[in-house]
Amino acid sequence: MKTSAKERQRAERLLQSRQIRLQQIESFSFMERYRPATQEETPPGEHFPRKKTHYGPGIFVFHLKGKRDKALHLPPFRHPSSLVRYLVSEGVPFANHIPRERSTETVPAETYRRPSLYMFWFFVLFLMFLALGYYSLSGDAWWRFIPALLSFGLSLSLLCMLMTRFCYLELDNEALTVHSVGRTLRYPYAKLRKVNFDFAREQAFTHVMELLDNDYRYRLFYIGRVSRKKLNEIVGHLLHAGVDATCSLNDSKRFYKDKISG
Repeated sequence: MKTSAKERQRAERLLQSRQIRLQQIESFSFMERYRPATQEETPPGEHFPRKKTHYGPGIFVFHLKGKRDKALHLPPFRHPSSLVRYLVSEGVPFANHIPRERSTETVPAETYRRPSLYMFWFFVLFLMFLALGYYSLSGDAWWRFIPALLSFGLSLSLLCMLMTRFCYLELDNEALTVHSVGRTLRYPYAKLRKVNFDFAREQAFTHVMELLDNDYRYRLFYIGRVSRKKLNEIVGHLLHAGVDATCSLNDSKRFYKDKISG
C-alpha cells in the first residue's frame, strides 16, 4: 500500500512528538479500549503514572519492545487514517484486526432507529435562529447585520450538528448504511475492514461507531438514534457478513461513567 508524502509527514511528526521511533514498535492497536497493565504486569523498573482506562473513539496504542505500551487519543481532525496507513505500509502488525470471512448467505434487512429528544430540540433551535436571522435583516438599523450574522452562524452550527451527531443505521444483505439529516452513506461489507462501537466522551451523544475501510480510511459517526440495546445484535450481523466488528460498551449503562444503570 502506498502512502502520500503528506500522510507520511503527519505520521512521522506525531511519532516524533510522542518520542517514539518506528523501530521501537512491535505492533499497534486501534479502535479498541485500552486498559493499562496492573502493577504486577509491569516490567521491573517501569511504572504507569496513570491507571485510567482509555475509552471512546480514536484510541491508538503502540505496543513497544520491552512489553511497554503507549496509548493516545486521536480525534478525526488529527488524521488517524494517516498514522494507520503509514504503519501498515511499513509492515507494522495491526494487533487487534482479525480478518473474517462471510459466514451467511443472507443478512436480514433491518433499520435501527429511535426517536431523539435532543435532535428535536436542536432542530427547534436551528429554525429559531434561522428565523431570527431573517427577522434581523428586515430592520432599518445600520447594525442589523451583526445579530443577523450571529443568528445565521448559530443556525449553520446547529445544522452541522444535526447532520453529524444524530445518525442511525440500516443493514441489508450487501451493505451498512448510515443515515443522518440530509445525508446517506453506504458501505458495502466487502469494503469494510473493521467496525467498533463505544461510548462517546460527550454524555449528550451517548455512543459512537468507528469505521475503518479496506484502504484504512477512518470514519467516526455519532449514532445516538440507535438503541445501545441493539448494538450487540448489529455486531453479530456484521460478523456473519465478514466484517471484524466489536462492541466495547455496557448496554446497561447510558454513558461510560453511569453509576445508576449498572
